[in-house]
Parts: sequence; structure tokens; C-alpha cells
Amino acid sequence: MSIVRAFTDAFNRADVDAVVACFTPDASYADGFFGVHRGTDELRAMFARMFREGRDYVWQLDELVEAGDRAATEWTFSYVVTDAVPRSAGREIRFRGMSLFELGNGKIRAYREQFDVGQACLQLGFSPEAITKVLRRRLELDH
Repeated sequence: MSIVRAFTDAFNRADVDAVVACFTPDASYADGFFGVHRGTDELRAMFARMFREGRDYVWQLDELVEAGDRAATEWTFSYVVTDAVPRSAGREIRFRGMSLFELGNGKIRAYREQFDVGQACLQLGFSPEAITKVLRRRLELDH
């Protein structure tokens, strides 16, 4: 099994230890919601937070291309928001996106993704003003 498939399988089980074990100790992870995290401790904290705030994760790899030290995926991602996020609790969220994995020594060195954050925010029940704020901040970070 490839490290990318091992990662998504561990993620779908909400197994923080198994997810973190897929990364090099100095790995970076650029998440569309949670921002950039680096190193084992930050990754562990980010994934633990994700699994507190969501349940019933399904990260489905629709396409996976692996070549040497890179892998690219198109995916469909879904989950249910938990009570840890009161304004969105119980909402079922689903969106599609793409990711690039940089690999080294059989593990993930870097991860970054692209998806329609506005679409996800709508499903989370954000107000138009809150969506504008999120998208403006993301635009500023991308430039």
C-alpha cells in the first residue's frame, strides 16, 4: 500500500497516531481550513482537533497518481460536524478537491491542498459576512 493510501485509511479511522506516523518528523501540512502546520507536535495537535470537531470522515481518493517523490490526488471529502463546533453541529459536509504530496524515505514530507473554501463554509452555515472574512484572509495568505 502506498503511503498516501495508508494516510487516507488512517485518517478515515480517525487514528491520530497512525496519521502522524505517515509523515516525516519535519513535515509540513497546508490545510485549507486549519492553515500550515509543521513537525510532529503541530501535526498531532491539528489532527486531534479535526477528529474532535468532525466524525464519520470519508476521504475518498477518486484519482491517485504517484511518481517518484510526488503524488497527486483528486478526492471527495465528507464528514459530520460534532458538538465541538456548536454553530455547525450535526451538519454533513461534502466537497471535492486536489492535493499534492511530496514524499521522502517512504513518508510524506509536505502536503498541500486546494478546494472551494467558500462552498465548504456555506455547508458549515457561515453567514455571508463570515464567508467574506474567511475568503479575504485566505486571499491575503495566498499573496
